[in-house]
Amino acid sequence: MFGYGLACKIIREGKQFKRMIDELEKSQWYSSQELKELQKEKLKIIIRHAFNNVPYYNRLFRKLNISPSDIKDIEDLKKLPLISRRDVQANPEDFLAVNVNKNFIRTAFTSGTMGSPLKIYRDVYSINFENAIIRRQYRWAGFKDGGRKVILRSTLAVSSKIKRPPYWRYDFFQNALMASAYHLSEKNIGLYLKEISGYRPDALETVPSIGYVFAKLLKQKNANLGFKYVFTSSDNLSRYKKDFIQSQFNARVFDHYGMAERVSAIGMCEKGIYHVYPEYGITEFLPLDRCKENYFEIIGTGLNNFAMPLLRYRSGDVARLTSGMCECGRNFQCIDGIEGRTSDQFFVTSDRRFVPLLVCILSANIHGLIESQFIQESAGEILVKIATDNRFGSSDEAKIRGQIKNYLGQDTRITIEKVAFIPREKNGKFRQFISEL
Repeated sequence: MFGYGLACKIIREGKQFKRMIDELEKSQWYSSQELKELQKEKLKIIIRHAFNNVPYYNRLFRKLNISPSDIKDIEDLKKLPLISRRDVQANPEDFLAVNVNKNFIRTAFTSGTMGSPLKIYRDVYSINFENAIIRRQYRWAGFKDGGRKVILRSTLAVSSKIKRPPYWRYDFFQNALMASAYHLSEKNIGLYLKEISGYRPDALETVPSIGYVFAKLLKQKNANLGFKYVFTSSDNLSRYKKDFIQSQFNARVFDHYGMAERVSAIGMCEKGIYHVYPEYGITEFLPLDRCKENYFEIIGTGLNNFAMPLLRYRSGDVARLTSGMCECGRNFQCIDGIEGRTSDQFFVTSDRRFVPLLVCILSANIHGLIESQFIQESAGEILVKIATDNRFGSSDEAKIRGQIKNYLGQDTRITIEKVAFIPREKNGKFRQFISEL
């Protein structure tokens, strides 16, 4: 943990990082036309680089009989086909630029929620840019650079083998208390409350599913830790979770959407509105044929990762679009909400209809319910795993059945399984809905 904190500080405090921050502070106030020109210039550079140095794209361009000069504008991107996770997964090294110094690239893996994990390469520039984008959003919220925070995420702050407190570590370089989400429980919540209260942080940095459980456990203690800001990322922030977290902590939530593939980024401004970050990538929205509502798949072209540039990459994530401008005054595209994976967000009824699970189908007023997970293995059937406390009773189980049927249909066959803890993925992430169809 010491080494990780030191590495973060070095990367986030260097000259390149500071220059990026300065540029992002200026570009956020660009006109729409200035932002388009900025994207066009960055696109030309990444296209030329991909053609000259990335084996996959060199072959693709030649096969299509086009050259980098044929892609002069954002609209010209449509001359290239969409690529999917499977395309990259088949041979990740085929997307690795041959001219990059492998000593200065970092290997990462996606969560594997759509199958086996995907291997991703990132260069130092893209890592810096990612951190700069996040730093700018923190400034939007009003959080001061270097402010004190608690980090409660899926990464193991302490080993899962640890059976006794402390379940946290202090990171001097990030000025953060790194708390273990793995050990967070009804039994241990008092220990967390005491330690965090003594630390007196301004912000909580967490994952929505973890932050929600944390808030529910604190509510049982009738406790408020005095956070001014809650920064969330890495899984879906539903509206009811956001409202509950804000209410419990009496703090504003600022959500960030990003991808391990580094092709698109979206975040909340101080007005609580999601914005697409144009400096980060070119984001397209593909209508979902199977859903008539205002749902679109996010397609991204990264503009900053020269180690592994991905052009017109299908994220598999769903967004709801909205029109108009935000009161914050930035000329960034506004997004109504981000809903998660297309493959994991549709329940299949017995008559083979797709019902979008784009909001949690359980309300927040079920007593004793800490968290839940929905698993579908057959059409028209759903398994609900629930973790509860001693307040949960038969009437609450009846509420769950009733609310599911009201949303998915009265003929839905429901199995409820009580568990002590809902398992996370290998990387610690939580999946609200799992489809095995």
